[in-house]
Amino acid sequence: MDAWCKILSKVKNSRLLLKAVNKDSEIAYKNILNKLNIEKSRIIFLSAKPKKEEHYKIYNDIDLALDTFPYPGVTTSFEAIWMGVPVLTMKGNNSVSRCGESININLNLKNFIAKNHEEYVSKAVLVSKNIKELSIIRNSLREKALASPLFDVKNFSKNFSETINKIWLNHSNK
Repeated sequence: MDAWCKILSKVKNSRLLLKAVNKDSEIAYKNILNKLNIEKSRIIFLSAKPKKEEHYKIYNDIDLALDTFPYPGVTTSFEAIWMGVPVLTMKGNNSVSRCGESININLNLKNFIAKNHEEYVSKAVLVSKNIKELSIIRNSLREKALASPLFDVKNFSKNFSETINKIWLNHSNK
């Protein structure tokens, strides 16, 4: 939240959208909001949408997805990417915290991976200042994702099957 507040304070007219999945989330968000030193109207809480189509439409109002850390989103990252919204993530220190980094590496979006909190904030601010470049990335992101190893189901299945067979052969020979 600290990094997000710094971004909001440095990027005029920016807003932060947070989605509540249940009433407990809404209570937590209200508690968070009371602790933040940010204009309340700039943080928008959205409730869960009953239909996936409505949920995906929200991404039309998002320029840049700000990944959580140290535990990045995975499903939400893929949803954002599918909807043409790049995800700014932070480099992790273990397998769980590296998911966002791995996704962006596979998309060749290494400039959307921050090394630390300060770089996370500065990269978000930089992206907000270059709307033309952001627009180019957004317009090609879905196609880039489909061409990446992340969405290459055929090759993933083939490689996975071959790896399982090698493991089985090595195991059965012992």
